[in-house]
Amino acid sequence: MTRSLEVRADNLSRIMFGEQKALYPHFVVTIIAALAGGATFPGQALLFSRILNVFNLEPDEAQSEANFYALMFFIVALGNLIAYFIIGVLCNMIGQAVTYRYRKEMFTDMLKQDMEFFNLPGNTSGALTSKLSSLPTQLQDLLSANILLIFIVFINVISSSILAIAYGWKLGLVMVFAGLPPLLISGYIRIRLETALEKENSERFADSASLASEAVLAIKTVSSLTLESAILERYNEKLSSIVKVSIKSLTWTIAFYALSQSLEFLVMALGFWYGAQLLLRGEYTITQFYVIFIGVLFAGQAAAQFFSYTTSITQASGAANYILWLRARKPVMQETPENKDKGPGGDGGEIALHSTNFQYPGRTTRVLKDINMTIKHGEFAAFVGPSGCGKSTMINLLERFYDPTTGDISFAGNPIHTYSPRLYRQNISLVQQEPTLYSGSVFENVSLGLEEVATEAQIIEACRQANALEFIESLPEGFQTACGNRGLQFSGGQKQRIAIARALIRKPRLLLLDEATSALDTQSERIVQDALDQAKEGRTTIAVAHRLSTIKHADVIFVFGDGKIVESGTHSELLAMKGRYYDMCLAQSLDKQV
Repeated sequence: MTRSLEVRADNLSRIMFGEQKALYPHFVVTIIAALAGGATFPGQALLFSRILNVFNLEPDEAQSEANFYALMFFIVALGNLIAYFIIGVLCNMIGQAVTYRYRKEMFTDMLKQDMEFFNLPGNTSGALTSKLSSLPTQLQDLLSANILLIFIVFINVISSSILAIAYGWKLGLVMVFAGLPPLLISGYIRIRLETALEKENSERFADSASLASEAVLAIKTVSSLTLESAILERYNEKLSSIVKVSIKSLTWTIAFYALSQSLEFLVMALGFWYGAQLLLRGEYTITQFYVIFIGVLFAGQAAAQFFSYTTSITQASGAANYILWLRARKPVMQETPENKDKGPGGDGGEIALHSTNFQYPGRTTRVLKDINMTIKHGEFAAFVGPSGCGKSTMINLLERFYDPTTGDISFAGNPIHTYSPRLYRQNISLVQQEPTLYSGSVFENVSLGLEEVATEAQIIEACRQANALEFIESLPEGFQTACGNRGLQFSGGQKQRIAIARALIRKPRLLLLDEATSALDTQSERIVQDALDQAKEGRTTIAVAHRLSTIKHADVIFVFGDGKIVESGTHSELLAMKGRYYDMCLAQSLDKQV
């Protein structure tokens, strides 16, 4: 599934502002403050036009006038202080509220998505984390400070233009309609060229940055092969070629940039020349001239900055489109009014698959083909077979990370797609090959499996069943020992036992073990296997394994090949068949005597 929802920028603004009803009082106050801030510019023009006359007055009168206009500037400064302080405080409050709302919404919507969503191009964990960090901030920039700054510029241009035309329509019209457009164009060109320069340089240096990143990440390999000099030479060649290309391509860009910087002075020359003509003919006074000239000039300079805020509009449009797309993307496996109270009833945990076929979304190859099996409650079943035969896919289907393409899967007598995903998964625990521990204490990591607050007795019992109690109690801080980032404080076997404890504390009716011991050494595997042997009592257990020694005591073993079940039975029955399982045992030196 690809993104198909694209909303126009004006509609986005209406939608996003319409969702901030609780912030409307803040918006009203900031708009009033922005009106005051925008009116400052024509006010400055009026003051500047009059202070020039002060220098032509007698000393006593000039002193009095100077004091008066100094007081006026002080009042303007005080007004700006209050207006921009209000804008700053309220914009910060608005920005934080917007960021909180949409970051929480994005994270909630991401967590609700099916596994298909996370398989889409660009939806890696790093990319989603980056979007979660940047997109709400881009909306914040538009809905808080930048939208007010754009509004201030708009008020400035309109009020200054009205003032100029009202004071003298001839010079006013020339300055507004002949002077403002070039100033706006110069601002647009300047901002766009700055953005283009930055983008071009970023793209050109991306390749060299990729080489540097690859070399740093693989520094052990680089050092062991003594490739430092070769890497540096390649990096130098890339930088040299970039510099040559950049100098040639940037010449015209810089020329246009220089032109944009000169337009402001060309407009000043036009206004000064035409204003001088009107003054010489006696049509305008000096005060009129300076009100119009300075007012439009200030307005043009401020308006040129408008385009520095337009990038935030573009970014916010993209951010809002993504948030609305994510909001509209409804997962197939979700809790609905029809299934929210429906979960597996009774104490049974029988698993049954009927003519189940499956292929991953976006792929053409069927991974599972016509799977039929029944696993009774309390049995220990095992899935074995070569890599890519569909074993782990079976675990994904049993967890209901995906639904079968055809056929159905039943648990406790009903198809699992009729259950609430939340209530169904409360009855299941999964222990993976590479368990994930989160930053926090051992106590917190084990108790993650419970909706209610875990008691110390529950934690101790789960760790005892997982054969982890002894090593946890030997730690300096016991259950309060920090696991570190991704559990790096512990060895593979210790992490696996903590993960088993986290699985068992939920008292699952179905325990899924996906290569739970394959990455461990012999001693750690033996300890973890003892824990698993204890864990399987009283519940249905399904294990995926490559090491056949770990599942040879299973009640039933299903041998997968090419997406099908090619053999099934106990260890002894499968050996007697002398089929694929028998060959696998010989390959692992696991014969019937073992």
